[in-house]
Amino acid sequence: MKMPEITKYTEAQIRKRLRQLFNEATSDELQSGLNWYKEANQICKDYALSFKQSPEVVANVLSALSPRNKWLRNVGDTWRVLDAANRNVRPELISVCTFNTNKFKAFDIARNGVTIKKTSPKTHAFVRNIAELDENFVTIDVWHLRACFGETIETGLTPKKYEKLQAITISEAQKIGLKGYQFQAVVWEVIRNNY
Repeated sequence: MKMPEITKYTEAQIRKRLRQLFNEATSDELQSGLNWYKEANQICKDYALSFKQSPEVVANVLSALSPRNKWLRNVGDTWRVLDAANRNVRPELISVCTFNTNKFKAFDIARNGVTIKKTSPKTHAFVRNIAELDENFVTIDVWHLRACFGETIETGLTPKKYEKLQAITISEAQKIGLKGYQFQAVVWEVIRNNY
């Protein structure tokens, strides 16, 4: 499905769906969601110390390796890339569980400090969330879009629509005293587990 325009009516429906999903969270889902970014941030800090990098560089590598990659494998792939880059091993000699273009991008980040730009809002937000626990950003992935619209969105997420969904999510989070990324992570847990 193509993402619809966000009208006042659509926004009200999105807010209602997000609140409903958040309220469906079990105590385990709530706890897991509230801790998810804090734990990811700690991984970035730990890897940064191990490889004499900044948490931002580590988060960028992790983000570059994330497409179609399960979280635990993503964390392991990040370690492999940082270790290989540190030892000057060529990318072709390292296996990761994502696309080759993303692997080469991760190596470029690890070696040259190249960062993911704001023009890639999802991955940029993911980096800001896990590197700095930056409350001004929300990672809007396929699961969050499904939470917002009740079905899979395949196309049409423009930067303007991304900003609008991010603002809606942050607003809903603030109503209950949470950061946007915490609210998003709880909703992610619920929609992944139940829908």
